[in-house]
Amino acid sequence: MAPSSVHSFHPIPVEASPGIGDMSITSDQLLPSPDSTPRRPAWRQRLVQAERGLAWGLRADSVFFVHFFGISIVLAAGMTFGLELWQWVAITVALTVVLSAEMFQQALKLLIRGLGAAAGDEAMRALSIGTAAVLVACLGSTTVVAVVFAARACELFGG
Repeated sequence: MAPSSVHSFHPIPVEASPGIGDMSITSDQLLPSPDSTPRRPAWRQRLVQAERGLAWGLRADSVFFVHFFGISIVLAAGMTFGLELWQWVAITVALTVVLSAEMFQQALKLLIRGLGAAAGDEAMRALSIGTAAVLVACLGSTTVVAVVFAARACELFGG
């Protein structure tokens, strides 16, 4: 795979023409100095990091496909029930909490995997706590969604 950043260049020897002598071009000669390279504003750099993190997080584990399947069912049911604005807001917040907890869990897994054999019992306990946090977020989200749909069903069908 090709390097993703221009800063990963290595000196590349260039064959010289006969009579010119030995010559090589280094990455310092190919790249502009760091001072002349345009820098992104801090807010834009954070957006780039967030986009990369989101992509890496979603690709890291297939559990997100399960979450997105559940979210699609909730969205379809919400449209069918004709939810009000405040109900959509409650459901959106609940689902966002679950996805955020799952992203933090992915980050924790990645850090522990990076430790390798150095990861001790504390790291495994931290991973268990992170998994429990995702479970709590899922249970809370499920409760919010169930209450919203139950309230809407009572409004629609009288009860």
